[in-house]
Amino acid sequence: MTRFYTLRCSKLLFLFLTPTFILLLFSSASAQTNRYVISGKVIEESTKAPIPGAGVKVQGTTFAIAANSDGTYSLVANLAPGTYQLAATYIGYKTITKQITLGSNNNVSADFSLAQDAMGLDEVIVTGTSQGTTRKQLGSYVSTVKGDDLNKAPSGNALASLQGKTPGAQISQNSGDPAGGISVRLRGVSSVNSSSEPLYIIDGVIVNNATTRVTNTSSNYDGGNFIGNIGQNRMVDINPADIDRIEVLNGAAAAAIYGSRANAGVIQIFTKRGKSGATQVNFNTSLTISELRKQIDVNQSPTKFGGSVDLVTQDVLSPALTTTTPVTRYNYQDYIFHTGVGTDNAVTVAGGNENTKFYTSAGYFSNQGIIQNTDFKRINFRANLDQVINKWAKMTAGFNYIHSNANEKPDGNSFFSPMNSVTILGNFHDIFTRDALGNLKAVGERGRVNPVSVIEDIKQRQFTNRVIANAGLKLTPVKNLTIDYTMGLDNSIQNGTTYIPPFAYNVSTGFYGGGPTLDPSLNGYASAANATTTLFNNELNFTYDTKISEVLSSTTQLGGSYQYQKDLYSLTNGRGLAPFVQVVNGASTMLTGADSRSEFSISGAYLQQNFKYKDHLFLTGAIRVDQSTVFGEDNRTQFYPKANVSYVLSSAEYWKDLGVSSWWNTFKIRAAYGQSGNLTGIGAYDRFNVYLPNALNSKTTLTSRSVLANTDVVPERQEELEIGTDMSFFNNRLGLTFSYYNKTVSDLLLEVSVAPTTGFSSLLDNISGTLKNKGVELMLTGVPIKSQDFTWTSTLIYNRNRNKIIGSGARQTFSTNPGAPVSIIDGYPIGVFYGTYFERNSDGNIVTNAAGIPLTAGQAAGNVQRKVIGDPNPDYTGSFVNEFTFKKLSLRVQLDAVQGGDVWNADWRTRQGVGNGKIAEAEQRGQLPRGYVAGVYNVEEWRIDDGSFVKLREISLSYNIGHVKFIKNLAVNLSGRNLFSWDNYKGYDPELNSGGQSTLLRNIDFGPVPIPRTFSLGLQAKF
Repeated sequence: MTRFYTLRCSKLLFLFLTPTFILLLFSSASAQTNRYVISGKVIEESTKAPIPGAGVKVQGTTFAIAANSDGTYSLVANLAPGTYQLAATYIGYKTITKQITLGSNNNVSADFSLAQDAMGLDEVIVTGTSQGTTRKQLGSYVSTVKGDDLNKAPSGNALASLQGKTPGAQISQNSGDPAGGISVRLRGVSSVNSSSEPLYIIDGVIVNNATTRVTNTSSNYDGGNFIGNIGQNRMVDINPADIDRIEVLNGAAAAAIYGSRANAGVIQIFTKRGKSGATQVNFNTSLTISELRKQIDVNQSPTKFGGSVDLVTQDVLSPALTTTTPVTRYNYQDYIFHTGVGTDNAVTVAGGNENTKFYTSAGYFSNQGIIQNTDFKRINFRANLDQVINKWAKMTAGFNYIHSNANEKPDGNSFFSPMNSVTILGNFHDIFTRDALGNLKAVGERGRVNPVSVIEDIKQRQFTNRVIANAGLKLTPVKNLTIDYTMGLDNSIQNGTTYIPPFAYNVSTGFYGGGPTLDPSLNGYASAANATTTLFNNELNFTYDTKISEVLSSTTQLGGSYQYQKDLYSLTNGRGLAPFVQVVNGASTMLTGADSRSEFSISGAYLQQNFKYKDHLFLTGAIRVDQSTVFGEDNRTQFYPKANVSYVLSSAEYWKDLGVSSWWNTFKIRAAYGQSGNLTGIGAYDRFNVYLPNALNSKTTLTSRSVLANTDVVPERQEELEIGTDMSFFNNRLGLTFSYYNKTVSDLLLEVSVAPTTGFSSLLDNISGTLKNKGVELMLTGVPIKSQDFTWTSTLIYNRNRNKIIGSGARQTFSTNPGAPVSIIDGYPIGVFYGTYFERNSDGNIVTNAAGIPLTAGQAAGNVQRKVIGDPNPDYTGSFVNEFTFKKLSLRVQLDAVQGGDVWNADWRTRQGVGNGKIAEAEQRGQLPRGYVAGVYNVEEWRIDDGSFVKLREISLSYNIGHVKFIKNLAVNLSGRNLFSWDNYKGYDPELNSGGQSTLLRNIDFGPVPIPRTFSLGLQAKF
């Protein structure tokens, strides 16, 4: 422990002394300068239209400006007389550089005409180092998504808006809750049991995107075992309207510079910043309507098996019941679901001059869920500042405060979930019946809660306060040398409360939902939980550019970083509440709570060398070294190398002499290799044996936990080889990007069994074997039609990934709440379903017994067989986006597709099948033999459904009205999300996952809220 705190103190000392040292070191840097005004206009080459927001910068200095709405710019720069390079850049266009001479004339003019660049080779990409590099120089593919594209069909969630817009990323929504979580997989699964979520960075700040439940936190009140967290991911705190662009670094070759935190790739978010010129005020508002996209069919049989509806019976699961009872059938969906209304509002004020630029914003987002009495609200404030201190020093700062609150209901992992009433209760109960005191009556079947009581009486609330702040200092003290210092903080505090009223459990009947209770110790339930996460990071980077010869130049980068994370979690809960008391302090019986705390740090350094030959051959090599307090003592230092090469044939002189250059505009080939690590698989204190207290004869005794500490544990390591090409044709009207990758994850982390003689049952260890991912990414971009009034652009994305575990030599199956037999099996993909299956004859038909009941394989011989019955990994994913612009009218349509990928359908198949489903109806009507449902119920293959779909993800129609009186520009927008889904799935939506962000638990449908269909009407005004 002494070594840990010594390391931590030294890093803190480094943090506070570094900025002071830098300023003192270069405080005397000065030179004779003059004040110059550089002005001009930036237009599009083909249409001659202005390009608002295009960046103009004096290369090698801090002087830069963005073009005004009419394309004009005026840049004031204090520079020494001489010759400089002036560059004009904009996303989607080729960068143009002009040489200017600053002398006796203080006014210099330079106009730019930018041509569209389908490949974006001149875009500046930031990959963990202070000095951004152009896409042209990268050996690995990094995709960029503009903020405007995220908001054309707004979702309120940045990750939801990113769906289908970047190659190599499978982004899926786990739940249709108003703040439902999102899972992101970049190039497949990157671990066997650790996190496969990418690292998220916002303006240089490493941020938290965990799903920590602070409501519905205890299984003490319902006996359930939660299989995963499908609640809020913390990226729901980020307002998409503040985002300028998102860069996605898919693989280890691109993300290796981030070392031990980049095993699953990196998503970098850059927020909007101020621009020189007149202060501009933007106001956006929208109204959103959310509704259930489709209802599932319910049982309409006029009878049920067994006696009174008030008795607990197993109905179709008890074939011995031959009597029938007339019943009235209900469709509970009509009550549970409703139309939700939401609004999204934002106002921004931005502007500045050549020395000071600012961007401020305030936003209010409110969204009702399609489950009654659920909602999510978010208030956010942001301020970004760019300040030029002098000609060689520039400061940046950012501050973002977020407050959110949500009214929730228990999710599908809890027997209190209102979705359970749809899927497991026989729909012959009148759930609206009340007793003489007005309390809802208990349901009386299978111990499930009355859904009306859940919606009206159970209260779950979550509150979040979060601050994300960053500060940076950029120095150019001498020619060709740049020094960057960045400091970032992310502090989030989640508070949650849960309250179940006294009549939620009726001890006299043993049922939940309605009726007074007779046992005070079970009279109501209350819980309170808190989760606080603090992430802190700071980086110091040095970049030196030099020109070795007329054709060869060099960029050397050296940097170091220190990162620290602290997590606190506490839970108190109890039963036995007095009437009207909703707090834990009012409980007569306290239940087992929780109090966990952890902190760890990671420090690293890197050295990267780039060589550029002319403007077409680029070589890069780098090494990253990390040390972390979570690694075993003998493995505390980890090294991660990377190398890449990029060769742009179309930039070479000989290309112009080839016959194809007239129609083949861009041709780049690239290759990259890199290694990275996974920090998430090792807990902060896993290297220590922990002792647990127990009471014995009024004294405290200590017993060791069952997991043996491992001081030799190392992080999982990923190495990846990527090769690809980028091409454009026909005056950049057609673009093609292709990438092939082969990545291997070794040192896999799993808990393995150990001999009982050791005194322990398991050990966290690096097992033998590897996890392999191979795949291709293809993106086609085209402009079939482009004229002065009408433009049609189209983008097609195709992703194919194959993963399997090799050499582990064993099979491990995990127990899950919905019964999904999730397994890790040597030679198969991660997370396959390994279970029982139907007996089939030679022609593939299911074998039945004499009564017509399907048989389980091996059942007749008394030896039930198991095999791999499903695979949640899709065969491929894809997107097809078309945008049409006619004068001031534009239309955008996005289709997303997932082909293959099996779903464990625990709802429609299993739970609805035994209650209010159509299969139960068929048996009750005599269309299936008596005992059919009971026969197939335990055959796990029966619960596997095809998860393929094609979804109309987004459609947006907008009209730019233009100047209206005192409004500079006014636009209206009508959009929809998740409007239609073409699939054969039996449940609500194959895109759901009750396992949340879990790496292993995927494509499990166990009561999550369906993803709603949404319509939005928006208004955008600029002043």
